[in-house]
Formats: sequence, C-alpha cells, structure tokens
Amino acid sequence: MLSFLAITEAVKGLVEERYPGNTVYMERVPVDFARPSFLVELGPVEMLDASCGCLEVKATVVVTAFVEADDYYNSHVPDLMTRVGAVQELFAVDGLQVEDRFLHVTANKGNCQFDYAETSITFQYQDDRPGGDEWPLMGEIQTKWGPPQGE
Repeated sequence: MLSFLAITEAVKGLVEERYPGNTVYMERVPVDFARPSFLVELGPVEMLDASCGCLEVKATVVVTAFVEADDYYNSHVPDLMTRVGAVQELFAVDGLQVEDRFLHVTANKGNCQFDYAETSITFQYQDDRPGGDEWPLMGEIQTKWGPPQGE
C-alpha cells in the first residue's frame, strides 16, 4: 500500500518548490516557529470497499499557511488569502505524482482565519488490501491450437 507519509512528503515538496524561502513543517510546528511558513499534515482518511482485493482510498492533506503576525497574533488577511489561493492553484490539476502512482485530486478547499489559512486537498486512489493471500504466479500453460480432432 502507498504510505500516507509519501503523500504528505509529495505535497510538502510542491509547497517548497512554490515557496523556496519558507520553512515547511511536517505534522507539527515548534514553539516560536518561523513566519512566514507552512504546515503540512495528514487529515481524515477514508477507506471504502472497491472489490474483494482492492480498496478505494480518500486521503486528505491539510496545508496551513502562516504569515507575519502582530502582538495579538493577527495576520494581514489579504496576505493569507494570497497564500491560500497559491496553494490551491498547486493542486488545481488532475492529480499528484507520488512514487509510481498518480493520485486524483477530488477536492480542494481553502479557508482563511485571522492568523492562518488552511487548504484541504483530498486525493482519491485505489490500492490493494493489506494482508491478502499471495498466490504464486502462473508457471506454464499448455494449450492446443488448431481444428478439432476427428472432423
């Protein structure tokens, strides 16, 4: 199965590419973290039945943008709006390449607050069920080609 860490790292890579001078944190920010910066974390994950050996996976990754804040931890909202729009543009595409997979983007939602802005991106893909039986590959096949015998 594709790891959720690989998905969040792929998202982090795109954000770092778009904002090369900003720190991008994974899963948590330290006390007195740098601003401007981003936080990439895994959100809700849903696994649905696709077939007897396959799952339909919907994984949401949340990208939080931070800009400079005043003494009351309020940020300039237009700056946050610009950042949330730029992050949404990164994922306004068909999908995201993660390792050897191409994950389809099914939702891309942005939301601004007074001191941060969040973008939630939902990726959908199918993957094998974990722990299934491993059957040996077919070795050889014997077939006879030609017209039926005796006619």
